[in-house]
Amino acid sequence: MVEPSIEAPVSGWSRVARVLHWGTALAIVVEVPVGFVMGLLLLLAVAFRIVWRLTHDTPPPPSSATRAEVALAASVQGLLYLLLLAIPLSGWAALSSLGAGGGYPAPALWFFTQDGFGPDGFIPHIATPVAWNAPVLLKYGFFAKIHRWGLLLGAVALVLHVAGALKQHFVARSNVLRRMWSGKA
Repeated sequence: MVEPSIEAPVSGWSRVARVLHWGTALAIVVEVPVGFVMGLLLLLAVAFRIVWRLTHDTPPPPSSATRAEVALAASVQGLLYLLLLAIPLSGWAALSSLGAGGGYPAPALWFFTQDGFGPDGFIPHIATPVAWNAPVLLKYGFFAKIHRWGLLLGAVALVLHVAGALKQHFVARSNVLRRMWSGKA
């Protein structure tokens, strides 16, 4: 986190922070039907977003927020960042780990008319390919469960995130949502 500066405190989110926030939200909506390629792009965007967040000041929480609300908001945001990394990585690991076995060939995963994981593929394996029925822990089923549970936990965290923003906007009448939408306090 950036040390607090002696300059005027940040009152709103920067344009880059807002584009990263709403762009991530849009990418998640688009990723669901598009799948793996969008997941890789989302992973890159989230990595950039985390670096941006750690190197730039953020606006303070609204003065009307209690300590518990501030702690809950920070916890939910931290969980969302963790899941925005874990979900694409677990999906990539699941697809990477698919190998031939049990009488079935290794699947051909086609991206732009070529097997992305094949010998001439442009997507590296991040898990060793093994048969789906191999007696090892780190195989498709393991990574797919992490991916699926991460998606479910992410949906809950997203509902909490949106509910908190709406509560601040409509009940507490704070500027939290306006700051993230327009950057202005």
